[in-house]
Amino acid sequence: MKIYISIPITGCDPAIQRAKAAEIADKIRALGHEPVNPFDTPLPPAGLSDKERYAYFMGEDIKRLLMCDAIYMCAGWVKSKGCKAEYDVAGCYHLERFRNLAIIPVSTDRISDFDKATFN
Repeated sequence: MKIYISIPITGCDPAIQRAKAAEIADKIRALGHEPVNPFDTPLPPAGLSDKERYAYFMGEDIKRLLMCDAIYMCAGWVKSKGCKAEYDVAGCYHLERFRNLAIIPVSTDRISDFDKATFN
């Protein structure tokens, strides 16, 4: 399952949020799923105003979200306009919405290291 990571960015320290998103991506990957990290979004064209940059990133993030099966809502999402928009979009398109990593199921497609060694 592809899982989009929704994390507050605007008004937060980008370095801290980037590190948190990377840590969450690792945990999602460990469950056998494919994380989609908003910090992997390509940079916008140069010369955009702040409003245009925000619109660019939100548009790219929504586009990437809609290619996923689910969304994971990081702590603080309810105070973020962007995260709330992503949550609503996920609901409109019937994507699974997770607010706790502990409830994300382990992928049934995941093959253990023992099985990989057996099949190779």
